[in-house]
Amino acid sequence: MVSKAVNVKGLQETLGKLTKLNVDLKLALGAALLAAANDVAVKADTLVPFREGHLKASQAITHPNLGATNPSVKITYGGPSEPYALVQHERLDYAHPGGGQAKYLEEPFLEEINAWPSKFANRVEKEARRLVD
Repeated sequence: MVSKAVNVKGLQETLGKLTKLNVDLKLALGAALLAAANDVAVKADTLVPFREGHLKASQAITHPNLGATNPSVKITYGGPSEPYALVQHERLDYAHPGGGQAKYLEEPFLEEINAWPSKFANRVEKEARRLVD
């Protein structure tokens, strides 16, 4: 499994604002992480190599453990066929006649985090306001 942790800088100011609103920060953070993962996953599904649809159908997203010190969300492909998913992701020389490409998960992930911290801070704020309403 390939894993990458990302630290979000500049989030403290947003969290301070939300504390004043009596928002459950862990819930807002978890909802924002899940929203970001869902956006990445939707984009990844448009890029995943397609032959019969098994790889695309194997996508899974874990929900954040809000009790953890560093909550995280995982997007995976392959399930028991994870080695196949990893090869399809990493091999730039493979042809995909049914559509899709290598780096199908990495590309949308990098696109998402390149817009951080402001994009993620906005997500946290949006989810917090939704929790208050």
